[in-house]
Amino acid sequence: MSGYSRRVQRRSTRTVLAVALAVALLLRAGGALAAAVEELDDPPIAAPTAPTSPPPPVAAPTSPPAPSAPSPAPVTPAPSAPSPAPVTRAPAAPGAPAPAPAPPLAPAAPPPAAAPPETGPFPWPLAAPVAGEKETPLSAAPAAAPLGPSPPALDAFTRRTKVGAYGQVQLFVDGGSNVDVQLPLASFLVEHRPTDWVRIVASVQVEDGTSTGMQQALVETAPYAALGVRAGLLIMPIGLGNLSPEPTSYLTVDRPLTDQLIVPSVWRELGVGIFGQIVPGLRYEGAAVSGLDGTGLSAEAPLWGTRGDGRSIAVHDEALVGRLELDDLPPGLVVGGGGYTGGASHGVDALSGLRVAIAEADLRYHNHGLDLRAEYARFWIIDSYLANDYFGLLGQSAVPSRGRGFYVEAGYDLLRLAVPDSVQELVLFGGYENVDPRSQMSPYNYNPPTITGPGQLPPEAPSPSRGYVRGGIDYRPLPSVALKLDLQVALDGAAPTAPSMSANAQATPRPIGNDVAAAARGATRVGLALAFNF
Repeated sequence: MSGYSRRVQRRSTRTVLAVALAVALLLRAGGALAAAVEELDDPPIAAPTAPTSPPPPVAAPTSPPAPSAPSPAPVTPAPSAPSPAPVTRAPAAPGAPAPAPAPPLAPAAPPPAAAPPETGPFPWPLAAPVAGEKETPLSAAPAAAPLGPSPPALDAFTRRTKVGAYGQVQLFVDGGSNVDVQLPLASFLVEHRPTDWVRIVASVQVEDGTSTGMQQALVETAPYAALGVRAGLLIMPIGLGNLSPEPTSYLTVDRPLTDQLIVPSVWRELGVGIFGQIVPGLRYEGAAVSGLDGTGLSAEAPLWGTRGDGRSIAVHDEALVGRLELDDLPPGLVVGGGGYTGGASHGVDALSGLRVAIAEADLRYHNHGLDLRAEYARFWIIDSYLANDYFGLLGQSAVPSRGRGFYVEAGYDLLRLAVPDSVQELVLFGGYENVDPRSQMSPYNYNPPTITGPGQLPPEAPSPSRGYVRGGIDYRPLPSVALKLDLQVALDGAAPTAPSMSANAQATPRPIGNDVAAAARGATRVGLALAFNF
Protein backbone atom coordinates (compact mmCIF):
# COMPACT_ATOMS: atom_id res chain seq x y z
CA MET A 1 0.00 0.00 0.00
CA SER A 2 1.33 3.40 -0.89
CA GLY A 3 2.12 6.00 1.73
CA TYR A 4 -0.73 8.18 0.54
CA SER A 5 -3.26 5.40 1.07
CA ARG A 6 -2.03 4.72 4.60
CA ARG A 7 -2.37 8.39 5.50
CA VAL A 8 -5.93 8.49 4.19
CA GLN A 9 -6.83 5.34 6.14
CA ARG A 10 -5.46 6.77 9.38
CA ARG A 11 -7.37 10.02 8.89
CA SER A 12 -10.61 8.10 8.24
CA THR A 13 -10.17 6.09 11.40
CA ARG A 14 -9.68 9.25 13.49
CA THR A 15 -12.71 10.84 11.89
CA VAL A 16 -14.91 7.85 12.74
CA LEU A 17 -13.70 7.87 16.34
CA ALA A 18 -14.43 11.59 16.64
CA VAL A 19 -17.90 11.15 15.23
CA ALA A 20 -18.63 8.27 17.63
CA LEU A 21 -17.43 10.34 20.59
CA ALA A 22 -19.68 13.24 19.56
CA VAL A 23 -22.67 10.92 19.26
CA ALA A 24 -22.06 9.53 22.78
CA LEU A 25 -21.87 13.02 24.28
CA LEU A 26 -25.10 14.02 22.55
CA LEU A 27 -26.91 10.91 23.87
CA ARG A 28 -25.77 11.62 27.42
CA ALA A 29 -26.88 15.28 27.24
CA GLY A 30 -30.24 14.21 25.81
CA GLY A 31 -30.81 11.76 28.71
CA ALA A 32 -30.11 14.46 31.30
CA LEU A 33 -32.49 16.82 29.54
CA ALA A 34 -35.20 14.15 29.46
CA ALA A 35 -34.86 13.59 33.21
CA ALA A 36 -35.23 17.32 33.88
CA VAL A 37 -38.33 17.48 31.70
CA GLU A 38 -39.90 14.48 33.49
CA GLU A 39 -39.41 16.07 36.86
CA LEU A 40 -41.15 19.22 35.62
CA ASP A 41 -44.16 17.16 34.46
CA ASP A 42 -45.19 16.29 38.04
CA PRO A 43 -44.28 19.19 40.35
CA PRO A 44 -44.71 18.71 44.15
CA ILE A 45 -47.72 20.30 45.90
CA ALA A 46 -46.54 23.35 47.75
CA ALA A 47 -48.06 26.33 49.49
CA PRO A 48 -48.96 29.17 47.12
CA THR A 49 -46.15 31.65 46.63
CA ALA A 50 -45.67 34.82 44.68
CA PRO A 51 -45.40 34.15 40.92
CA THR A 52 -41.89 34.01 39.56
CA SER A 53 -40.59 34.45 36.04
CA PRO A 54 -40.08 31.20 34.12
CA PRO A 55 -36.51 29.90 34.01
CA PRO A 56 -34.49 30.77 30.88
CA PRO A 57 -34.54 28.11 28.15
CA VAL A 58 -31.84 25.53 28.30
CA ALA A 59 -29.46 25.73 25.33
CA ALA A 60 -29.01 22.50 23.40
CA PRO A 61 -25.55 21.04 23.79
CA THR A 62 -23.26 21.27 20.79
CA SER A 63 -20.78 18.69 19.67
CA PRO A 64 -17.13 19.45 20.11
CA PRO A 65 -15.32 20.60 16.96
CA ALA A 66 -13.99 17.83 14.76
CA PRO A 67 -10.25 17.45 14.26
CA SER A 68 -8.68 19.72 11.72
CA ALA A 69 -8.13 16.72 9.47
CA PRO A 70 -10.62 16.67 6.65
CA SER A 71 -13.31 14.04 6.87
CA PRO A 72 -14.87 12.44 3.91
CA ALA A 73 -18.46 13.02 5.08
CA PRO A 74 -19.90 14.60 8.31
CA VAL A 75 -22.40 12.45 10.22
CA THR A 76 -25.37 14.12 12.05
CA PRO A 77 -26.70 12.13 15.08
CA ALA A 78 -30.42 11.57 15.43
CA PRO A 79 -32.06 13.49 18.33
CA SER A 80 -33.19 11.35 21.28
CA ALA A 81 -36.57 11.68 22.93
CA PRO A 82 -36.82 12.24 26.71
CA SER A 83 -37.08 9.01 28.69
CA PRO A 84 -39.60 8.47 31.52
CA ALA A 85 -36.87 8.13 34.10
CA PRO A 86 -33.30 9.28 34.30
CA VAL A 87 -31.23 6.35 33.06
CA THR A 88 -27.48 6.44 32.61
CA ARG A 89 -26.66 5.18 29.16
CA ALA A 90 -23.32 3.75 28.09
CA PRO A 91 -21.69 5.34 25.01
CA ALA A 92 -22.73 3.62 21.82
CA ALA A 93 -20.15 1.58 20.01
CA PRO A 94 -18.70 3.05 16.79
CA GLY A 95 -21.04 2.44 13.93
CA ALA A 96 -24.05 1.43 16.17
CA PRO A 97 -27.47 2.69 15.08
CA ALA A 98 -29.11 5.56 16.97
CA PRO A 99 -31.69 4.53 19.66
CA ALA A 100 -35.34 4.59 18.69
CA PRO A 101 -37.47 7.46 20.07
CA ALA A 102 -39.30 6.65 23.38
CA PRO A 103 -43.13 6.55 23.44
CA PRO A 104 -44.93 9.69 24.78
CA LEU A 105 -45.36 9.94 28.58
CA ALA A 106 -48.78 9.50 30.20
CA PRO A 107 -49.89 12.44 32.42
CA ALA A 108 -48.73 11.92 36.00
CA ALA A 109 -51.48 11.08 38.53
CA PRO A 110 -51.98 13.72 41.23
CA PRO A 111 -50.73 12.74 44.71
CA PRO A 112 -53.40 11.38 47.13
CA ALA A 113 -55.04 14.01 49.34
CA ALA A 114 -53.83 14.14 52.92
CA ALA A 115 -56.10 12.38 55.40
CA PRO A 116 -58.08 14.77 57.66
CA PRO A 117 -56.90 15.00 61.27
CA GLU A 118 -58.67 12.71 63.70
CA THR A 119 -60.70 14.43 66.41
CA GLY A 120 -62.00 11.37 68.21
CA PRO A 121 -62.22 7.59 67.91
CA PHE A 122 -63.16 8.03 64.23
CA PRO A 123 -61.99 10.72 61.77
CA TRP A 124 -64.51 13.29 60.68
CA PRO A 125 -66.02 12.64 57.17
CA LEU A 126 -65.35 15.06 54.35
CA ALA A 127 -67.84 17.75 53.52
CA ALA A 128 -69.26 17.85 49.99
CA PRO A 129 -66.93 20.13 47.99
CA VAL A 130 -68.22 23.26 46.32
CA ALA A 131 -67.66 23.49 42.59
CA GLY A 132 -64.23 24.85 41.91
CA GLU A 133 -62.98 24.33 45.48
CA LYS A 134 -60.98 21.66 47.19
CA GLU A 135 -62.50 19.24 49.65
CA THR A 136 -62.31 20.49 53.24
CA PRO A 137 -62.58 18.22 56.29
CA LEU A 138 -65.31 19.09 58.76
CA SER A 139 -62.70 19.22 61.49
CA ALA A 140 -61.17 22.22 59.73
CA ALA A 141 -64.48 24.11 59.69
CA PRO A 142 -65.32 26.59 62.49
CA ALA A 143 -66.41 24.63 65.58
CA ALA A 144 -69.88 25.05 67.05
CA ALA A 145 -70.39 26.48 70.52
CA PRO A 146 -68.77 24.03 73.01
CA LEU A 147 -71.08 22.04 75.23
CA GLY A 148 -68.38 20.61 77.49
CA PRO A 149 -66.00 22.75 79.51
CA SER A 150 -67.43 25.89 81.05
CA PRO A 151 -65.69 29.25 80.92
CA PRO A 152 -62.81 29.47 83.40
CA ALA A 153 -64.58 32.08 85.53
CA LEU A 154 -67.70 29.88 85.86
CA ASP A 155 -65.59 26.81 86.67
CA ALA A 156 -63.77 28.68 89.42
CA PHE A 157 -67.07 29.92 90.88
CA THR A 158 -68.56 26.41 90.82
CA ARG A 159 -65.54 24.84 92.49
CA ARG A 160 -65.67 27.40 95.30
CA THR A 161 -69.43 27.29 95.89
CA LYS A 162 -71.29 24.74 97.97
CA VAL A 163 -75.05 24.26 98.05
CA GLY A 164 -76.49 22.04 100.77
CA ALA A 165 -79.58 21.13 102.74
CA TYR A 166 -80.42 19.11 105.81
CA GLY A 167 -83.56 18.21 107.69
CA GLN A 168 -85.60 15.50 109.35
CA VAL A 169 -89.15 14.16 109.36
CA GLN A 170 -90.32 12.59 112.64
CA LEU A 171 -93.19 10.37 113.68
CA PHE A 172 -94.01 9.64 117.34
CA VAL A 173 -96.50 7.22 118.88
CA ASP A 174 -97.04 7.55 122.66
CA GLY A 175 -98.55 5.15 125.18
CA GLY A 176 -102.06 6.37 124.35
CA SER A 177 -101.59 5.51 120.64
CA ASN A 178 -101.50 9.19 119.78
CA VAL A 179 -99.60 9.82 116.54
CA ASP A 180 -97.63 13.02 116.04
CA VAL A 181 -95.81 13.88 112.79
CA GLN A 182 -93.31 16.75 112.89
CA LEU A 183 -90.85 18.61 110.69
CA PRO A 184 -88.77 20.10 113.51
CA LEU A 185 -86.04 21.63 111.38
CA ALA A 186 -85.02 21.97 107.73
CA SER A 187 -82.20 24.17 106.45
CA PHE A 188 -80.93 25.24 103.03
CA LEU A 189 -77.38 26.59 102.76
CA VAL A 190 -75.18 28.34 100.19
CA GLU A 191 -71.48 28.78 100.90
CA HIS A 192 -68.95 30.52 98.68
CA ARG A 193 -65.19 31.01 99.02
CA PRO A 194 -63.88 33.84 96.81
CA THR A 195 -60.39 32.95 98.07
CA ASP A 196 -58.96 30.26 100.31
CA TRP A 197 -59.19 32.52 103.35
CA VAL A 198 -62.59 34.19 102.79
CA ARG A 199 -65.93 32.44 103.29
CA ILE A 200 -69.46 33.76 102.73
CA VAL A 201 -72.38 31.76 104.16
CA ALA A 202 -76.13 32.23 103.89
CA SER A 203 -78.71 29.69 105.06
CA VAL A 204 -82.45 29.67 105.65
CA GLN A 205 -84.24 27.35 108.06
CA VAL A 206 -87.81 26.20 108.54
CA GLU A 207 -88.56 25.49 112.20
CA ASP A 208 -91.49 23.46 113.47
CA GLY A 209 -92.77 23.31 109.90
CA THR A 210 -94.29 26.77 110.28
CA SER A 211 -91.76 29.53 110.98
CA THR A 212 -89.09 30.54 108.45
CA GLY A 213 -86.02 32.67 109.07
CA MET A 214 -82.34 33.10 108.42
CA GLN A 215 -80.13 30.58 110.15
CA GLN A 216 -76.79 32.07 109.13
CA ALA A 217 -75.66 35.11 107.17
CA LEU A 218 -72.00 35.84 107.71
CA VAL A 219 -68.68 36.80 106.18
CA GLU A 220 -65.60 35.06 107.52
CA THR A 221 -61.92 35.81 106.91
CA ALA A 222 -59.04 33.65 108.10
CA PRO A 223 -55.71 34.95 106.73
CA TYR A 224 -53.88 33.10 109.51
CA ALA A 225 -54.56 29.74 111.13
CA ALA A 226 -54.27 31.33 114.56
CA LEU A 227 -56.71 34.19 113.91
CA GLY A 228 -59.85 34.60 111.87
CA VAL A 229 -62.73 37.07 112.01
CA ARG A 230 -66.42 36.54 111.26
CA ALA A 231 -69.40 38.90 111.38
CA GLY A 232 -73.12 38.63 110.74
CA LEU A 233 -75.81 36.27 111.98
CA LEU A 234 -73.82 33.65 113.91
CA ILE A 235 -74.75 30.26 115.41
CA MET A 236 -73.70 30.27 119.05
CA PRO A 237 -70.69 27.99 119.69
CA ILE A 238 -72.17 26.41 122.81
CA GLY A 239 -73.91 23.05 123.16
CA LEU A 240 -73.76 20.08 120.78
CA GLY A 241 -77.12 21.05 119.35
CA ASN A 242 -75.56 24.26 118.01
CA LEU A 243 -72.14 22.90 117.12
CA SER A 244 -73.68 20.11 115.01
CA PRO A 245 -77.29 21.01 114.19
CA GLU A 246 -77.58 18.43 111.39
CA PRO A 247 -79.95 15.58 112.40
CA THR A 248 -77.48 13.03 111.02
CA SER A 249 -74.99 14.05 113.73
CA TYR A 250 -76.93 12.43 116.61
CA LEU A 251 -78.29 8.88 116.95
CA THR A 252 -81.69 9.44 118.55
CA VAL A 253 -84.86 10.37 116.67
CA ASP A 254 -85.27 13.64 118.58
CA ARG A 255 -82.54 15.86 119.97
CA PRO A 256 -81.64 15.19 123.59
CA LEU A 257 -83.69 17.36 125.94
CA THR A 258 -80.53 19.03 127.23
CA ASP A 259 -80.11 20.56 123.75
CA GLN A 260 -83.70 21.80 123.79
CA LEU A 261 -84.71 22.73 127.34
CA ILE A 262 -81.34 23.83 128.79
CA VAL A 263 -79.35 25.18 125.82
CA PRO A 264 -81.68 26.19 122.98
CA SER A 265 -80.80 25.10 119.46
CA VAL A 266 -80.43 26.18 116.77
CA TRP A 267 -79.51 29.43 118.55
CA ARG A 268 -78.17 32.33 116.49
CA GLU A 269 -77.52 36.00 117.18
CA LEU A 270 -76.13 39.05 115.38
CA GLY A 271 -72.53 39.75 116.29
CA VAL A 272 -68.85 39.71 115.44
CA GLY A 273 -66.32 37.12 116.57
CA ILE A 274 -62.85 35.63 116.29
CA PHE A 275 -61.63 32.06 115.94
CA GLY A 276 -58.45 30.13 115.29
CA GLN A 277 -56.11 27.30 116.18
CA ILE A 278 -53.64 27.93 118.99
CA VAL A 279 -51.64 24.74 118.38
CA PRO A 280 -52.53 21.73 116.21
CA GLY A 281 -55.67 20.21 117.72
CA LEU A 282 -56.47 23.09 120.09
CA ARG A 283 -59.09 25.51 118.72
CA TYR A 284 -60.90 28.50 120.14
CA GLU A 285 -63.72 30.83 119.13
CA GLY A 286 -65.46 33.76 120.75
CA ALA A 287 -67.92 36.48 119.84
CA ALA A 288 -69.64 39.61 121.06
CA VAL A 289 -73.32 39.21 120.22
CA SER A 290 -76.73 40.66 120.88
CA GLY A 291 -78.24 39.71 124.23
CA LEU A 292 -81.33 37.57 124.89
CA ASP A 293 -84.93 38.75 124.98
CA GLY A 294 -86.18 38.33 128.56
CA THR A 295 -89.82 38.62 127.46
CA GLY A 296 -89.52 35.10 126.01
CA LEU A 297 -88.66 33.31 129.28
CA SER A 298 -90.85 30.34 130.26
CA ALA A 299 -91.01 27.52 132.81
CA GLU A 300 -91.01 24.52 130.39
CA ALA A 301 -88.00 25.58 128.30
CA PRO A 302 -86.72 28.71 130.05
CA LEU A 303 -84.37 30.05 127.34
CA TRP A 304 -86.05 28.75 124.18
CA GLY A 305 -88.12 31.83 123.47
CA THR A 306 -85.38 34.32 124.35
CA ARG A 307 -83.30 33.76 121.19
CA GLY A 308 -82.94 36.81 118.97
CA ASP A 309 -82.44 34.79 115.73
CA GLY A 310 -81.45 37.99 113.93
CA ARG A 311 -84.85 39.64 114.23
CA SER A 312 -83.45 42.46 116.34
CA ILE A 313 -80.28 43.60 118.04
CA ALA A 314 -80.15 44.49 121.73
CA VAL A 315 -77.84 47.50 121.83
CA HIS A 316 -77.92 47.79 125.64
CA ASP A 317 -77.85 44.02 126.33
CA GLU A 318 -74.57 42.92 124.85
CA ALA A 319 -73.35 39.38 125.49
CA LEU A 320 -70.15 37.35 125.20
CA VAL A 321 -69.87 33.70 124.14
CA GLY A 322 -66.82 31.49 123.73
CA ARG A 323 -65.60 27.93 123.32
CA LEU A 324 -62.33 25.98 123.68
CA GLU A 325 -61.95 22.60 121.99
CA LEU A 326 -59.33 19.84 121.81
CA ASP A 327 -59.56 17.10 119.18
CA ASP A 328 -57.78 13.98 117.87
CA LEU A 329 -56.18 12.99 121.17
CA PRO A 330 -56.67 10.09 120.47
CA PRO A 331 -57.97 10.18 116.87
CA GLY A 332 -61.73 10.51 116.74
CA LEU A 333 -62.07 12.16 120.17
CA VAL A 334 -63.28 15.76 120.54
CA VAL A 335 -63.53 17.37 124.00
CA GLY A 336 -64.66 20.93 124.55
CA GLY A 337 -66.54 23.42 126.61
CA GLY A 338 -68.10 26.84 126.33
CA GLY A 339 -69.72 29.69 128.19
CA TYR A 340 -72.14 32.55 127.71
CA THR A 341 -73.06 35.66 129.70
CA GLY A 342 -75.15 38.69 128.79
CA GLY A 343 -78.10 40.93 129.54
CA ALA A 344 -81.72 39.96 128.82
CA SER A 345 -83.83 43.04 129.59
CA HIS A 346 -84.49 43.74 125.89
CA GLY A 347 -85.14 47.38 126.64
CA VAL A 348 -88.02 46.69 129.05
CA ASP A 349 -87.68 48.84 132.16
CA ALA A 350 -89.41 46.27 134.39
CA LEU A 351 -86.71 43.74 133.41
CA SER A 352 -83.74 46.01 133.94
CA GLY A 353 -80.92 44.01 135.55
CA LEU A 354 -82.08 40.63 134.20
CA ARG A 355 -79.10 38.57 133.05
CA VAL A 356 -78.41 35.04 131.78
CA ALA A 357 -75.30 32.85 132.03
CA ILE A 358 -74.61 29.35 130.62
CA ALA A 359 -71.80 26.84 131.11
CA GLU A 360 -71.45 23.66 129.05
CA ALA A 361 -69.00 20.77 128.49
CA ASP A 362 -69.20 17.98 125.92
CA LEU A 363 -67.41 14.93 124.53
CA ARG A 364 -67.67 13.12 121.20
CA TYR A 365 -65.88 10.03 119.95
CA HIS A 366 -66.36 8.30 116.59
CA ASN A 367 -63.83 5.68 115.54
CA HIS A 368 -63.49 1.91 115.03
CA GLY A 369 -67.28 1.58 114.78
CA LEU A 370 -67.84 3.11 118.23
CA ASP A 371 -69.96 6.25 118.65
CA LEU A 372 -69.98 8.09 122.01
CA ARG A 373 -71.63 11.38 123.00
CA ALA A 374 -71.90 13.09 126.38
CA GLU A 375 -72.86 16.59 127.47
CA TYR A 376 -73.49 18.55 130.64
CA ALA A 377 -75.08 22.04 130.66
CA ARG A 378 -76.29 24.48 133.30
CA PHE A 379 -77.86 27.93 133.09
CA TRP A 380 -78.41 30.79 135.54
CA ILE A 381 -81.10 33.46 135.27
CA ILE A 382 -80.01 36.29 137.55
CA ASP A 383 -82.93 38.19 139.09
CA SER A 384 -85.46 35.80 137.54
CA TYR A 385 -88.11 37.17 139.92
CA LEU A 386 -88.25 40.26 137.67
CA ALA A 387 -89.66 38.11 134.87
CA ASN A 388 -92.11 36.37 137.21
CA ASP A 389 -93.39 39.70 138.47
CA TYR A 390 -93.64 41.06 134.93
CA PHE A 391 -95.68 38.08 133.71
CA GLY A 392 -97.44 37.37 136.99
CA LEU A 393 -96.22 33.76 137.02
CA LEU A 394 -96.96 31.80 140.19
CA GLY A 395 -95.91 28.51 141.81
CA GLN A 396 -94.65 25.80 139.47
CA SER A 397 -95.27 28.06 136.49
CA ALA A 398 -92.62 30.54 137.64
CA VAL A 399 -89.40 31.03 135.69
CA PRO A 400 -86.50 29.32 137.50
CA SER A 401 -83.25 30.87 138.56
CA ARG A 402 -81.26 27.76 137.59
CA GLY A 403 -81.61 24.69 135.41
CA ARG A 404 -79.38 21.81 134.33
CA GLY A 405 -79.27 18.66 132.23
CA PHE A 406 -76.89 15.93 131.07
CA TYR A 407 -76.91 12.82 128.92
CA VAL A 408 -74.68 9.94 127.83
CA GLU A 409 -75.12 7.89 124.64
CA ALA A 410 -73.14 4.97 123.20
CA GLY A 411 -73.55 3.05 119.96
CA TYR A 412 -71.71 0.46 117.89
CA ASP A 413 -71.82 -0.27 114.16
CA LEU A 414 -72.91 -3.91 113.81
CA LEU A 415 -72.05 -4.03 110.10
CA ARG A 416 -68.42 -3.47 110.99
CA LEU A 417 -68.33 -6.97 112.47
CA ALA A 418 -69.24 -8.54 109.11
CA VAL A 419 -67.92 -5.99 106.57
CA PRO A 420 -65.26 -3.77 108.17
CA ASP A 421 -64.84 -1.55 105.09
CA SER A 422 -68.54 -1.05 104.36
CA VAL A 423 -69.71 2.53 103.80
CA GLN A 424 -73.06 1.60 105.35
CA GLU A 425 -73.67 1.65 109.09
CA LEU A 426 -76.16 -0.11 111.32
CA VAL A 427 -75.66 1.40 114.78
CA LEU A 428 -77.28 -0.16 117.81
CA PHE A 429 -77.33 2.48 120.56
CA GLY A 430 -78.57 3.23 124.06
CA GLY A 431 -78.34 6.12 126.51
CA TYR A 432 -79.53 7.86 129.62
CA GLU A 433 -80.54 11.50 130.17
CA ASN A 434 -81.51 13.48 133.24
CA VAL A 435 -82.89 16.98 132.88
CA ASP A 436 -84.38 19.56 135.23
CA PRO A 437 -85.08 23.01 133.73
CA ARG A 438 -86.31 24.27 137.12
CA SER A 439 -83.63 22.99 139.47
CA GLN A 440 -83.69 26.13 141.66
CA MET A 441 -86.06 29.06 142.16
CA SER A 442 -85.53 32.64 143.26
CA PRO A 443 -86.41 33.37 146.90
CA TYR A 444 -87.81 36.73 145.80
CA ASN A 445 -90.66 35.33 143.72
CA TYR A 446 -94.17 36.51 144.60
CA ASN A 447 -95.63 33.36 146.12
CA PRO A 448 -98.72 33.96 148.22
CA PRO A 449 -99.59 30.94 150.41
CA THR A 450 -103.00 30.60 148.82
CA ILE A 451 -101.57 29.23 145.53
CA THR A 452 -100.28 26.04 147.17
CA GLY A 453 -103.01 23.46 147.34
CA PRO A 454 -103.04 20.18 149.24
CA GLY A 455 -100.45 17.73 147.94
CA GLN A 456 -98.68 20.33 145.82
CA LEU A 457 -95.11 21.48 146.04
CA PRO A 458 -94.55 24.79 147.82
CA PRO A 459 -94.25 27.72 145.41
CA GLU A 460 -90.58 28.27 146.08
CA ALA A 461 -89.68 24.59 145.57
CA PRO A 462 -88.00 23.54 142.32
CA SER A 463 -89.56 21.01 139.97
CA PRO A 464 -88.34 17.40 140.25
CA SER A 465 -85.78 16.21 137.71
CA ARG A 466 -86.83 13.73 135.07
CA GLY A 467 -84.84 10.76 133.84
CA TYR A 468 -85.11 9.01 130.47
CA VAL A 469 -83.72 5.84 128.96
CA ARG A 470 -83.44 5.62 125.18
CA GLY A 471 -82.37 2.88 122.82
CA GLY A 472 -82.76 2.03 119.17
CA ILE A 473 -81.22 1.48 115.75
CA ASP A 474 -79.71 4.03 113.38
CA TYR A 475 -79.26 2.71 109.81
CA ARG A 476 -77.16 4.77 107.40
CA PRO A 477 -77.00 3.50 103.80
CA LEU A 478 -74.91 6.61 103.14
CA PRO A 479 -73.18 8.95 105.59
CA SER A 480 -75.65 11.67 104.54
CA VAL A 481 -78.85 9.65 105.07
CA ALA A 482 -80.12 8.08 108.30
CA LEU A 483 -83.21 6.01 109.09
CA LYS A 484 -83.81 6.03 112.85
CA LEU A 485 -85.99 4.00 115.17
CA ASP A 486 -85.90 4.44 118.95
CA LEU A 487 -87.83 3.96 122.18
CA GLN A 488 -87.90 6.59 124.96
CA VAL A 489 -88.99 5.54 128.42
CA ALA A 490 -89.76 8.27 131.00
CA LEU A 491 -88.55 7.01 134.37
CA ASP A 492 -90.05 9.61 136.72
CA GLY A 493 -91.24 13.15 137.11
CA ALA A 494 -94.11 15.04 135.57
CA ALA A 495 -94.25 17.72 132.95
CA PRO A 496 -95.11 21.30 133.95
CA THR A 497 -98.77 22.17 134.01
CA ALA A 498 -100.38 25.10 132.23
CA PRO A 499 -99.05 28.46 133.48
CA SER A 500 -100.65 29.93 136.59
CA MET A 501 -100.83 33.71 136.37
CA SER A 502 -101.80 36.44 138.79
CA ALA A 503 -104.46 38.95 137.88
CA ASN A 504 -102.09 41.94 137.84
CA ALA A 505 -99.70 40.54 135.14
CA GLN A 506 -98.11 43.24 132.99
CA ALA A 507 -97.63 40.96 129.95
CA THR A 508 -98.47 37.53 128.61
CA PRO A 509 -95.73 34.89 128.29
CA ARG A 510 -94.73 34.00 124.75
CA PRO A 511 -95.67 30.39 123.82
CA ILE A 512 -92.88 28.00 122.86
CA GLY A 513 -92.85 25.85 119.72
CA ASN A 514 -95.05 22.80 119.40
CA ASP A 515 -92.14 20.40 118.99
CA VAL A 516 -90.39 21.77 122.11
CA ALA A 517 -93.61 21.68 124.11
CA ALA A 518 -94.09 18.02 123.14
CA ALA A 519 -90.49 17.23 124.11
CA ALA A 520 -90.91 19.04 127.45
CA ARG A 521 -93.84 16.78 128.37
CA GLY A 522 -91.38 13.87 128.32
CA ALA A 523 -93.80 11.03 127.61
CA THR A 524 -92.85 7.44 126.93
CA ARG A 525 -93.05 6.98 123.17
CA VAL A 526 -91.73 5.25 120.05
CA GLY A 527 -90.05 7.41 117.42
CA LEU A 528 -89.27 6.98 113.73
CA ALA A 529 -87.33 9.49 111.62
CA LEU A 530 -85.76 10.00 108.21
CA ALA A 531 -82.83 12.43 108.31
CA PHE A 532 -80.64 13.78 105.51
CA ASN A 533 -77.68 16.10 105.11
CA PHE A 534 -76.45 16.93 101.60
